[in-house]
Amino acid sequence: MSRATLARVSQEESRAVELTVVVPVFNELANLDPIVERVRATLNARSLTWELLLVDDGSSDGSSDRLDELAAAEPRLRVLHFVHNCGQSAALDAGFRHARGRLIALLDADLQTYPEDLPLLIDLVERGEVDAAVGIREERQDSGWKRFSSRFANWVRNRLTREDIVDTGCPLKVMRADAARSVVPFNGMHRFLPTLLRMGGFNVRQVPVRHAPRTAGRSHYGTWDRAVRGLRDALGVRWLQDRWLHWRLR
Repeated sequence: MSRATLARVSQEESRAVELTVVVPVFNELANLDPIVERVRATLNARSLTWELLLVDDGSSDGSSDRLDELAAAEPRLRVLHFVHNCGQSAALDAGFRHARGRLIALLDADLQTYPEDLPLLIDLVERGEVDAAVGIREERQDSGWKRFSSRFANWVRNRLTREDIVDTGCPLKVMRADAARSVVPFNGMHRFLPTLLRMGGFNVRQVPVRHAPRTAGRSHYGTWDRAVRGLRDALGVRWLQDRWLHWRLR
C-alpha cells in the first residue's frame, strides 16, 4: 500500500465509520486474501468510511495468523480471535458488539455470496427505506440435495414462526447497527435474524443477490445435525414470539 493511500486511510479513520462488514471465519485460509481484496475494491468505489471486522472462530488451519498479517497491511481491517470455536451466532454477536459503523453488513468467508452485491443492500438502508435488507440467493450453485434440504428447512421455519422469509440462510445482510444490537443473542440466532429484527419492530426487505459455487475450503455444516438444531431453535423462536411483550407509551 502506497504512502498516499495510507495517508488517505488515516484521514478516513479519523472520521466516524459509516459501515462495518462483519465476517465470521472458521478454517477459511484459502479465501481470506480474496475476500479482503474484493471487499476493499467494492467499498473503495463508494464515498463512505468503512471497516472490515473478521471474527476468527477458533480456526486451526492457519487462518488466525494470516488474518493478523492482513490486518497489519490494511488499517481498516480488524480481527477478533475467539479462544476456541464458538459457532456462527457467537461470531456475529461479537461482531455486532465490536462494530464501529452505524450500519453493519454481514458476509460469509466462503465467498459463495458476492461482496460486490453489498451496495444493493447498503443503498436501501442508507436511504432510510428499510432498517435491514437481507439477501435471497438466486440460482443457487449448490448440490441438488443441499438446495432441497435448505428449502425444506426454510419452509419448516416459516411455518413454525409464521413468517415469509424466502432465504433465511443467505449470509448477505445489511442493517442499522442499533437494529443488530437489539437482537437477543442465542446459539442459532443467525438462522432467524430477519424474524428477530421484525420482532423488534424493524422493517426488513428481501433482495435477490447472486450465488457462486464454493471454490476453496469446505462446508462446515452437516445436513442432519443442522436440521435437528434448527427445528429446536424454531420452536424456541415461536415460543418467544408468543411471549413477546408489545407495549408503547402514549
